[in-house]
Amino acid sequence: MYMFTRSSGAADPVLSDEAAFVIQLILDDLWLWFNTVYGEQARRYRPPDPPGFDSDLPDDPF
Repeated sequence: MYMFTRSSGAADPVLSDEAAFVIQLILDDLWLWFNTVYGEQARRYRPPDPPGFDSDLPDDPF
């Protein structure tokens, strides 16, 4: 009942078997659509290399 209040812990909502099944179907359909549309783009992405450092650190506090 109070799962979204600040004082509560991270309680999982209680779902019926039917609700869990329907949510799973929705997530499966969403994943299939996303993978079909953006899958190739996501698979070929390579994060850029981090920049190299000089002898001095950029934020040397001392």
